[in-house]
Amino acid sequence: MDEEAVEQNNACKNPANRSITTVEELRIALEKMGLSTKGHKAELKRRYRKASKKQKEKEDDVKTTVAYRDTSEATNVSEKAITEATVNMMEEATTIENLIESKASDKKKQPFDYYLFFDVEATCEENGGFTYPNEIIEFPVVLVDGSTFDIVDEFRSYVKPTRNPILSDFCIKLTGIQQSTVDESPTFVEVLDLFQEFMAKYGLFQTKSATFVTDGPFDIRDFITKQCKHSKLKKRPAYFDIPWVNIRQSFKRFYKQTENKNISMMLSYLNMKFEGREHSGLDDARNLVAIGKRMHEEGCIFKPNCNYSFRNNQVYYQTNKQKRRR
Repeated sequence: MDEEAVEQNNACKNPANRSITTVEELRIALEKMGLSTKGHKAELKRRYRKASKKQKEKEDDVKTTVAYRDTSEATNVSEKAITEATVNMMEEATTIENLIESKASDKKKQPFDYYLFFDVEATCEENGGFTYPNEIIEFPVVLVDGSTFDIVDEFRSYVKPTRNPILSDFCIKLTGIQQSTVDESPTFVEVLDLFQEFMAKYGLFQTKSATFVTDGPFDIRDFITKQCKHSKLKKRPAYFDIPWVNIRQSFKRFYKQTENKNISMMLSYLNMKFEGREHSGLDDARNLVAIGKRMHEEGCIFKPNCNYSFRNNQVYYQTNKQKRRR
């Protein structure tokens, strides 16, 4: 069978090949491609196949380029969408930060530069009552920044009692303060000198405004009054005559309670726990700070609500008949 017969036979088997099976068709196809039409059939066919292969490669290159361009465009669109989403998230975060800063700036400013959280411990006996001549044996103060209620510094000194220098077993068990500790401690007057040096470092009651915060009126109204009498001070220190904050009253009003709460009750209401040892003056003061900080963060303004009146606070322990004033 000659070459032309083979081509015709193949064309019958594969109709797609009919357009290029004859010499005339090959020459027409080559002419359309701009190629030479000279030569015998086998040569024409090789030329056509080679040209067809190159043309297919070009078409494949074009398809690849188009596909890459489409993918690039899709990627660009995706990247653009991601960028826009990122920008939106950043804008939302900035908005949230601005709202937080706005709320912080809207928070009312406390009226004092500093607050001194103060909670003394004193000599006592079981069933001693209010007329017992208590003497201060621990003098602790926790100083906080009025704008943040963060702790700035602490002052603590134990105090040597002079009227009744021997601590009762009840007092030792209640406060955890040992007899040897108070025996080696400075007197109340010496402690006041040390405390005034502490306050001078921060300009308290001088260049910086300040006030005390206590758990009830007792520490300043009663224990300081008794101790000044024991120490034979002609005048109370002026900073103890300035109106101060009774946090029990502040707590009651701010949270709309029907009665005053002590430290443990205030902590319980706020779902907080006491940290440290109860009836340790410094630990009590630190827990008062924790309560005060929570109240500050929730918008409470710490204004003085308690003051000392000499007329109503004279030597409580002189007679059992004298009524306790609150």
